[in-house]
Amino acid sequence: MSFLKTLTSAALALTVLTSAAQSGTWDEYSSYDTLYSRGYWRLDLNQHPDDSRSCESRTVNGDSYVFNMFTLSTGDYVIQFENEGWDFGLEELGQDFVVEIDRRGPWNISGTKWSNKIRTIVTPPNNGLSRFFNEVARGNTLYLRNDRGNEIARFSLRGTSATLNQHRACERRIFSGFRSNDPFN
Repeated sequence: MSFLKTLTSAALALTVLTSAAQSGTWDEYSSYDTLYSRGYWRLDLNQHPDDSRSCESRTVNGDSYVFNMFTLSTGDYVIQFENEGWDFGLEELGQDFVVEIDRRGPWNISGTKWSNKIRTIVTPPNNGLSRFFNEVARGNTLYLRNDRGNEIARFSLRGTSATLNQHRACERRIFSGFRSNDPFN
């Protein structure tokens, strides 16, 4: 792994927020609208009980593993994996995991696990986040591994680029209600 990728992975890991209280505000939704669907990908605009919104791009592989990428109306991003067969309990615990796209080199990510999910929450600005999303958009296969490097699941990234283009349009929708029109603010 290159020094730059190691440094970028470390920066991505350092921006993680592991607050269980924060996860509770966006992890449940009261309604959703599917804005786009292509192949195994789907983009939803989620409405949450606290009236916040999020954009969720998700894909499912043949073994019922789910890979989600969220943009929260707060500006944070979430990278999440889930499987109904996982049972991590109700307490949110720290969990390192590895993501690799097309064998380009691993992203060592510090995150959390609870219920049937592992995830990381990233607060911009973060150069690693942009690079990660670019690799996902241009990639063919995403590999999820545990912190020891053992493969857990793999996902086809076919259709990802088109989905992420639609995801950016969704982001503009959710940010429009939260950003001021004041050019001096």
